[in-house]
Amino acid sequence: MTTDPTQTPPVNPLGRFLSPQAQRVHERCQNDLPYFCARMLRVKLKEGGTAPFVLNKAQMYLHERIEKQLHTTGKVRMLILKGRQQGISTYIAARFYHKATRHRGKNVFILSHHATTTETLFQIVDKYHANCPPEITPRCLVSNNRRMRFDNGSQYTVGTAGSGAIGRGDTNQYLHWSEVAFSENIPELLTGLFQTVSDMPGTEKILESTANGVGNYFHRACMDALSEDDDYELVFIPWFWQDEYRSPLKPGFTLTDEEHQLQQMYGLDDLQIQWRRNKIDEFKKEGFGERKFKQEYPCTVKEAFQSSGEVLFDPDKVAAARKSRLTDPHMPIIIGADLAPIHDRNVLMWRQGRHCLRKEVFMQCSQMDMVGKIAARIDKHKVAKVFIDVAEGRGAVDRLHELGYRDVVMGIHFGMAPIDDRVYSNKRAEMAGLLKDWVEDDFGARIPDDDELEVEFGVIPDFKQQSNGRKQLVPKDKIKETYGKSPDLIDALMLTFAQPVRSTYNQTSRITKAFKRSPSEIHATNRRAAKAFQTDDYDDDDFPKTATGFKRISELRRL
Repeated sequence: MTTDPTQTPPVNPLGRFLSPQAQRVHERCQNDLPYFCARMLRVKLKEGGTAPFVLNKAQMYLHERIEKQLHTTGKVRMLILKGRQQGISTYIAARFYHKATRHRGKNVFILSHHATTTETLFQIVDKYHANCPPEITPRCLVSNNRRMRFDNGSQYTVGTAGSGAIGRGDTNQYLHWSEVAFSENIPELLTGLFQTVSDMPGTEKILESTANGVGNYFHRACMDALSEDDDYELVFIPWFWQDEYRSPLKPGFTLTDEEHQLQQMYGLDDLQIQWRRNKIDEFKKEGFGERKFKQEYPCTVKEAFQSSGEVLFDPDKVAAARKSRLTDPHMPIIIGADLAPIHDRNVLMWRQGRHCLRKEVFMQCSQMDMVGKIAARIDKHKVAKVFIDVAEGRGAVDRLHELGYRDVVMGIHFGMAPIDDRVYSNKRAEMAGLLKDWVEDDFGARIPDDDELEVEFGVIPDFKQQSNGRKQLVPKDKIKETYGKSPDLIDALMLTFAQPVRSTYNQTSRITKAFKRSPSEIHATNRRAAKAFQTDDYDDDDFPKTATGFKRISELRRL
């Protein structure tokens, strides 16, 4: 193909003439960030040297999430919870360098918690610019150890969170805040630098960090982002997405029960397990241990934000319930409702036997709005029982009774007397105990595959023992004060255990047959029952047929 010599060569936005081939590359670089990174940018390798910046799994996942939010909302408001050295800051640096150099008049501010980290982040961008082809990048008019100003009117600035007044007078379109959980002067930064990015379309605020305990700003922000009504979206990056996090197997390598469970839940291979062991041993030598590893290299959001002290619910059982595929279709549907004032969130949790079917969260709903929603669900799904916390839901209970749902709807006060007052101090403690038994029972349980729910399971402290020996639960307000979030989902799920709910399924004939079988038949049936309750192939003929076994199943099914 020949080129018309009279045709003027195309001009890119930087005002430079390009050949047709260079123009095509330029246009793709303009709109395709992964292509721009791989074609134009170089990064420093952990083992030394440099290489083209090809996005890894974690970086590509983050890129897709950010682009989806940008397309949906017109701007980016993102919180990133990650493990150590997963390349997230490298990706954000490339994203914002691309914004600053490919568009006119864009200001980027990068904030870090420590001066050495700030210097490292600037060096990443400096290397990008030094290796990027000059014909498609703007000229740098000013370059020092904290700022690059380009001839297209854009600038790229870095700073350290040691001063709350930093960047206060600037106007920025893009903000990257690195290691938020370890930053100082957070209140001043939130009212200063944070406000330099407006809510205009196209603006981006990206905050990322490894976890640093609970109760701090980053933890609270992540918990808020898990809620569906928050402007910020939480992205979690697990450690095992890094291909390099593998180690050669040591002689005599065998899996522990915990490691076998980890492999099943997260699809880990033996090399990843060996790397995990090695890291835990390193932390032990430094005076820490497995708990520190889970914070620095978490598998889940819940692991990253571990509470201090013992928790009520076994974390491994909760994680297993989240991955379970168990169903229990013959059981009645029960809804627990934790209602709130109109400015707060209302929560409905659905349970059918061993299966927590779903969560529903409603914002800006009045009591009468919730009455209509609950009534509609009772009618449509033939709900057997709805238990409502009367602390904020008394009006809803009364209205539903007036509408003819007295047999289905029951108000529960968390401070009322428990059924078993020899063991529990009040109804809330009793419901928590029954939920704990349900989650940790050998038959298994299934909960929604949901970060927010698992985190709430992980912030409920273990029972306290009263002087009379009865079990007491830490008050809800105390949990909210410590962790920055009220465990509304757990309270609603606990309510599904407020009272036994009788199944309409007829078991009378089975009671008669239960005592006509030989011991070998009984034991074989028990084994089938335990297996069936953990699969999707559950069949009613798999009930245990011993008197003890049948009594246990009956108790489970009434709940």
